Amino acid sequence: MARKRIGMKKIREVIRLKSTTEMSDRQIARALNMSHPVVAKYWQGFNSSGLLFEQIEEMADSELLRTVEKPRIEKCNKYQQLIQYFPYFVIELQRTGVTLQLLWKEYKQKHPEGFQYSQFCPMVWTFSYHFQSWKNASEVGMHINHKAGDKMFVDYAGDKLTYIDRKSGKEKQVEVFVAILGASGLTYAEGSVNQEKEEWIRSNERAFYYFGGSIDAIVPDNLKSAVSRADRYEPEINPDFAEFAEYYGAVIIPARVREARDKALVENAVRLIYKRIYAPLRNRPFTHWRS
Repeated sequence: MARKRIGMKKIREVIRLKSTTEMSDRQIARALNMSHPVVAKYWQGFNSSGLLFEQIEEMADSELLRTVEKPRIEKCNKYQQLIQYFPYFVIELQRTGVTLQLLWKEYKQKHPEGFQYSQFCPMVWTFSYHFQSWKNASEVGMHINHKAGDKMFVDYAGDKLTYIDRKSGKEKQVEVFVAILGASGLTYAEGSVNQEKEEWIRSNERAFYYFGGSIDAIVPDNLKSAVSRADRYEPEINPDFAEFAEYYGAVIIPARVREARDKALVENAVRLIYKRIYAPLRNRPFTHWRS
């Protein structure tokens, strides 16, 4: 069966996200429901053209497609020479003040004919791209450094709070929505009548208001209000939630199924809320819920 062709809207989104955000190929692939090698292929084709993102906004789809689908540059023997330095780079990058650009300069001093780093070079991405690809392929766990405004991790707490309905006198349960910013750890929590789509979207929106603005990416768990069909590689985002994210200039990157580390921040936030909210309120009855 022939593989379905990637639409031009998605190709343009790949270029936009790679040009204007810090998202990785895998993150973009999950957000756009495509494979990360395809993301890398189109980004490579665009980068090799020497064009800027602003230059393609008015470019015809047919012309842009010819640009990004040019044959890949043949692998060079010097790549094998380069990858021998990668384990050393990983160690050196942990030292204060050491950057990949500094390591590239040291590499070029030893190998003047080696890969270029300049963004004006046709091989614009080769040095840093090859290193990043090699590092991503490694199974070694690494500390994640979140950037300000990059991601908001969201989920519901497993345990619920309760209140007494004034009319019926019966106890009712309340969902607790939790959102946390990756960089600062600033956390937002609110009670919600249920986990339905409308409540879910409004809770995310109120979190934006609390944080004072939108972010680049929302990272939810695979609940139905966020993800229509959970899949480790190509999850389907709930259309209404996707439109909400697009309106605020964000993308949705669901946590991978059975990958606890993808949502570790929000799970830690939930545990903190249990200690600071649930525990102090455990003996207090509440009889009023929304006006």
